[in-house]
Amino acid sequence: MEKKFRVRGEIYLLLSGFFFGLQPFFAKIIYAHGGDAYSLLVLRFFVSGIVFAIISMLIGTGMKLSKDEFLSVLILSVPETVMCILLFVSYSYISSGLASTLHFSYPAAVILLELLIFRKKISKIKLLCLIFCAIGIGVFYQPDGNINILGMVLALASGVGYAIYIIVLTHGKSSRIPVVKMSAWLSFLVAVEVAIIMVVLGKVRFEMDTTAVAISVFMAAVISTSALCAFQVGAPMCGAQTAALLSTIEPVSSILLGVIFLGENMNIRIFIGICFILLSIVIQIKEKK
Repeated sequence: MEKKFRVRGEIYLLLSGFFFGLQPFFAKIIYAHGGDAYSLLVLRFFVSGIVFAIISMLIGTGMKLSKDEFLSVLILSVPETVMCILLFVSYSYISSGLASTLHFSYPAAVILLELLIFRKKISKIKLLCLIFCAIGIGVFYQPDGNINILGMVLALASGVGYAIYIIVLTHGKSSRIPVVKMSAWLSFLVAVEVAIIMVVLGKVRFEMDTTAVAISVFMAAVISTSALCAFQVGAPMCGAQTAALLSTIEPVSSILLGVIFLGENMNIRIFIGICFILLSIVIQIKEKK
């Protein structure tokens, strides 16, 4: 039973990574049609919240939370908000490839935080997976002259923010709340927090054209909703370290999307990077067998 439970969690995490990997592709299109990181995030999480809320009402779990439950989701929403803003803003300064490379420092950050906070040591297998992930992600990056220190710092900090989010999700009380209800509240809270930051920083503007709005709604209602829900289910099942390592499937899906739909080349460098990440994932899945 425990084995089946873990396998289900791994499947959810892989699906989540695949859907999250589609987001940079759509974000670049939205930016080209007048969108910006802040307006995209508000629209994305607000629409996702509506979708989750409707599903929650339809399946009978409702939307009511106790004070403790609301507080736990509120705490979880803070690192999610910080991570999203830092990552999406970094796309405006550096290439999405470099941003993703730096953002995917979070598996190492998760392992380090669990070691420092919970004294949880990393197994030799997980250390091997981490090394393979680092090699694979590093191979993806190809210098293009677009090196901006601020963008690099933002992307790296987003990885740390995501690591904190994973730690809070897997060790906090929010995972005890029905996942659809929790995802609805989390989405609404992140949307509100990003909107507040927009006002404080004077970034309030909405210049998306019809194409950008349509893609944003699709991205929120289908892709982000599926990714977030799958991760919220899978992470508590497998633990923070496994969740972080399996999520590295995200850049693979992002690259494959570019190859299939944008006609980008699959050169030997990219192929090697994908092989290292997939090898890491296979070893991670096989670890306890």
